[in-house]
Amino acid sequence: MLIALELLSALVLLVVASDAFTNAVEWVGSLYGLTRSAMGSVVAAIGSSLPETMVAIVAIVVLRDPASQAVGIGAVLGAPFMLATVVFALIGLTAIVRRKMTADAQRLNTNLHTASFGLVLFGFTFALAVGASFDPTPTVRAVTAVIVLAAYGLHLVYHIRRKGVEAEDQPPPLRLAPRAARPSLFAVFGQLALALGLTIAASHWFVTAVAAASAEVGVPPLVVSLLLSPIATELPEMMNVVLWMRRGLDDLAVGNVLGAMIFQTSVASAIGLLGTPWRLDANAYVACGFTLFAVALVLAATSIRRRLDSRTLALCGLLYVIFIAYAFAQAR
Repeated sequence: MLIALELLSALVLLVVASDAFTNAVEWVGSLYGLTRSAMGSVVAAIGSSLPETMVAIVAIVVLRDPASQAVGIGAVLGAPFMLATVVFALIGLTAIVRRKMTADAQRLNTNLHTASFGLVLFGFTFALAVGASFDPTPTVRAVTAVIVLAAYGLHLVYHIRRKGVEAEDQPPPLRLAPRAARPSLFAVFGQLALALGLTIAASHWFVTAVAAASAEVGVPPLVVSLLLSPIATELPEMMNVVLWMRRGLDDLAVGNVLGAMIFQTSVASAIGLLGTPWRLDANAYVACGFTLFAVALVLAATSIRRRLDSRTLALCGLLYVIFIAYAFAQAR
């Protein structure tokens, strides 16, 4: 019960800190006049990716013991897996439910070229990072880390230079200044710093609690992390998807998810490649295989239908259910 309470408390703190960070970066986008493309795929994606990234950094760089490194690798791989299955499904189901409101509601209002670019770049980067585990020599890991970081640089250049609709001029009120119609930069960046500190503390707490939970139930730490860590740390993306799609801002919702996937697969994977032996077990390879299959399925449907297909996205959720059944069957 004590371990469960620690896990729950750490998860709640992670979500609260991430919400504050995401709220602050939305105001950064507003104050600096960023486009929706840069806002969703870069600023919001980095903010909502902060929890799982900090989990990986604390586990791999700070704690460094084998169990903690397994948790860190699980966080690195589990985040894209959760996004490509559960969160893809959430986007698809939300679009399908909207169909009752208007005749064209099932269609996702997103830019086809931008979505395809994100899917292709993620698939290439993720496959490269996973492929490095088959020959994880220091040279291979270092070269792969450089390439995946360069891929994120390409992602940044594409979205920052791309012209489009500007981000909302008036995001939700700043958490630290709810009555301010236009908060100061000091308040915005103060909230950013506070949220970052809370995330670091919560990440350290979460990693130690996951290691204790895995020892208690006899399940490998990587498997526990693959299942538990993304459930909490991807809540910001889930909340953003629902809120933005209810307001008809599909481009922000999809951009946030794809941007978070690329950020995790480049920045977080580079940390794992450089900070661990980067050896994966069968469970990790299965999760990675499902991730790539989901992305390939959505990309194929997008190419054929010339738009993001909500039903294909919804089907991706079945892959997560299958993986849970597989993981627990293997643990017996």
